[in-house]
Amino acid sequence: MEKSPLGYLPKDSKNLPILLTTKEDERTLATLENTTDYLNGNKKQKNFMLTQAGVKYAYFDKNNNFIVPFGEYDFADVFGLGRKAIVANKGKYGIIDEYGKLVLPLEYDFIEQPSIYSNYASIFLATKQNAVTIFDEKLKVIPIKDIASYRDWDGNIFVTNKENKIGLIDYKGKQTIPFLYDTLYNEHSVPRISGFIAKKDGFYGFVSRKNEIIQPFKYNYIYVLKGGYAVYVGKNNKVGIFDENGKIMIPFEYDAIYSTSYNNHLTKEFPSDMDIFIVEKDGKIGTIDNKNNVIIPIVYDGLSGWVEYGPEAHFVKKNGKYGIISHKGEVVIPIEYDYVGLPQSGVIRVRKDGKYGVMSWKNKTILSCIYDEIVLDISWFNFGEEKQKPKIVGLQRDVWKYFDLNGNLLQSNVPLKEINDQYDYTFKWSDPSNESSDFDLKQKGGITRER
Repeated sequence: MEKSPLGYLPKDSKNLPILLTTKEDERTLATLENTTDYLNGNKKQKNFMLTQAGVKYAYFDKNNNFIVPFGEYDFADVFGLGRKAIVANKGKYGIIDEYGKLVLPLEYDFIEQPSIYSNYASIFLATKQNAVTIFDEKLKVIPIKDIASYRDWDGNIFVTNKENKIGLIDYKGKQTIPFLYDTLYNEHSVPRISGFIAKKDGFYGFVSRKNEIIQPFKYNYIYVLKGGYAVYVGKNNKVGIFDENGKIMIPFEYDAIYSTSYNNHLTKEFPSDMDIFIVEKDGKIGTIDNKNNVIIPIVYDGLSGWVEYGPEAHFVKKNGKYGIISHKGEVVIPIEYDYVGLPQSGVIRVRKDGKYGVMSWKNKTILSCIYDEIVLDISWFNFGEEKQKPKIVGLQRDVWKYFDLNGNLLQSNVPLKEINDQYDYTFKWSDPSNESSDFDLKQKGGITRER
């Protein structure tokens, strides 16, 4: 295939008819009732929505003579594989040759030439009721029987038969994995080992594109972490990770393994969060590196994946109290608070024994926990030329006060009307729980996915 302004055409694209449409893509999108549905739709759904938007199609030759006039088809694609084009009318698909003649009748529910980026398959997939037929560029049937459905994903065509078993065909129409598996899929994020997660007889394994067994079918589940690591859940529900050579990298001694998500690139001695894992063992949580060295001791009751807008750190829970520790396990905010908020400009709102205070993320007390209410008047983002000066707003014994971010008093006895005008909306909010989905991280069975 080679690229042209019309699409990806065969090398023998000389003198092929040109596709003409009545609307440009931008105008078409503007006429659709729901642009989001269009952008998120599959090929068949997009074709239908274009038809509903009133797009018309025709083909003409190099002499500007119409090969196919407007109105004959309500969907048409550019000429490509085998010097042929996919067309549709009233919801039925067929294929025409370069002379405008139907060479595959309009009797299919959908026809496509699978593709990913500039890589186009050398086959057509034609769906009719509950059966899929594979045609080559000459429209000869490629004899793979009993395909009930398929899914084109990341350059792989996963096919399912009538017994609901899944296999794989390549972009040339060759079946490389037979109909064997109850689940078969690949992950973008697993470049370390080329292959597919598969399920057979109730257990998961890992197979190559040629159906070679990379990891045997003896695992309860397999889920994927950032950085291309696949976590295997064993029969005893202990989890571990294999390296690229199939050797155990992280031993099967943990109850769960998760990714970390730090904000910035780390230092040379601590190079990548992709190689640092949160682990759970015997009900406690900590972190390890990709050589199974413990970084944060596995002694905590909860550990977040990251601290948004803050240092490279984790919210942490122990004995019912919260704090923040660094990615190396150093205390940033002591684990003694009932609530710890998100950092803003280096300061953090905390609550202890029902009273609020403010800490810096370097563990310096800005305001002690003696206030009935604290508001951090700090913009998350600054827009426009006027920049608001940040301050801390505190309520103590019915007196409102303003402080700077170092805890210095700016104003006492702030009028209640000013407080209500400026901050009334914040008092309607409750403190977000530290028990967020990111914090708890209890995913015993891995990531639930339906395939």
